[in-house]
Amino acid sequence: MRDNKLLPVIIALLCIILVAIIIFGITLFSKDKNGKGNNGGGILGNEGEVVVPVIDLNLNTEEEEQEEVTIEVKATTDDEGGIEYIELPDKTKIYSDTKEYVVKENGNYKFKAVGVNGGESSLSIEVTNIREISSNNPYIPEGFEHIGGEVDTGFVIQDSFGNQYVWVPVPSGILTRSTMMSTDYEESNSYATALVNSVAKNYGFYIARFEASSYEADGKRVAASVAEKMPWTDINFREAEEAASLTAEAFGYENVATSLISSYAWDTTLEWIDKTVTNYSTNTSYGNYSGTIYTTGSTESDQMNYICDLAGNVREWTTEEYNPITSSDGKKKSSKKNNTPDTVKSRVVRGGSASLNKIANSRNGYPEDLTDEYWGFRIVLYQNT
Repeated sequence: MRDNKLLPVIIALLCIILVAIIIFGITLFSKDKNGKGNNGGGILGNEGEVVVPVIDLNLNTEEEEQEEVTIEVKATTDDEGGIEYIELPDKTKIYSDTKEYVVKENGNYKFKAVGVNGGESSLSIEVTNIREISSNNPYIPEGFEHIGGEVDTGFVIQDSFGNQYVWVPVPSGILTRSTMMSTDYEESNSYATALVNSVAKNYGFYIARFEASSYEADGKRVAASVAEKMPWTDINFREAEEAASLTAEAFGYENVATSLISSYAWDTTLEWIDKTVTNYSTNTSYGNYSGTIYTTGSTESDQMNYICDLAGNVREWTTEEYNPITSSDGKKKSSKKNNTPDTVKSRVVRGGSASLNKIANSRNGYPEDLTDEYWGFRIVLYQNT
C-alpha cells in the first residue's frame, strides 16, 4: 500500500525533471543559433530571430544630368529599443533613424542600420543620373539654358537676364599659360587659382561671350555679358576685379562663381580658337580697329566660336601681374618683387582696341590704377569646387 501511494509522487517528479530538461535544451539551441543569446544578440522575435531594422532608400530626383543627387535614408524597427545608428557609405555613423546623403558621382551606395538591440541590416542603392564629367559634356548652371552651338565650335548658355557665356573645353583639365616660364609675369591671383582648381575637376569653364557692360543691382555696378551694349570702359583693374566677382551674386547664380579673366583663361581660349581659325590669336585681320568703339558683338569678323571682340574693340584687363626684372634703362632691378606697399602693381592688358591695332595674343603691363577710354574687361564663369 505504501508503494502505491509513492508512485504518483515519483511520476510527478519525473515530469518536472523532463520539462526542465526540455526548457534547458531550447535555451541552449537558441543561443547556439543566434551566436549571442538574448543578452548580446538582441530581442528575439516570435520565431527565435533577432528583430532587425528595415531600411528605406529614395532618390530626391530621377531626372538625368544632375550635378548631385540626395539619397534619403530612413531606418525603422519593430523592437521597442529603436534605432541606434545609421552607417553611411563613407563609414560615418549617424545616431539617428533618418539622414539625407548627398552624392556627386554615379555608383552603388551601401547603408547599414543598427538597432539598440544589436540587430542590423544593410541595403544598397544605385545612382545613375549624375552628369558624367568631361570636356565634351558641359555642366549647365541652374538658371541657365543652352541656346545653341556645339562643344567643338562654341556651346552657348544664357541666363534669364540675357547674359551669355561660351564653354571652353579643356580635355586635359590643365589650363594653358604662355608666360609660365617668363620671369616678368606672375599669376598668383586667388580668382585665377580658383579657376585652375575648378577646371581640374570639370574639364572646362565658361568665358563671357561679350566684353563686360555695366549692370546695376542693389545699388552696385556689376559686369554683364550681353549683346549690343557699350563696353564698360574707363575702369581700373581693382574696379574691374570687384565688379566681375560680384556678378554671380547679383544675378542669383548658384554653385558657380564669376571673376575677372586670368592669363590662364585668356591663353587657353586663344589656343582653343586657333584650332578652328588658324592663327587667329596672332593676326590683326579680325578686330575692330576703326577708332570708334562699337557695341558688344557688332564686329562680325571678330566672332570666333561665338566669342566676340577678343582681338579688338576695347583692350581688356586680366589678373596677371607684370614685374619685369629689368628697368626701362636696361639695368637689372634688385628684386622682381619691386611692388612695395607704396608702389602700384602693374597688371596685364590683353588684345587690341578701336584705337590700337594689336593681335589678340598681345599683352602689356600697366599700373593697375590706370584707366583709359579704350580699356575694358571680360569675365569668366566656373563651377565652385
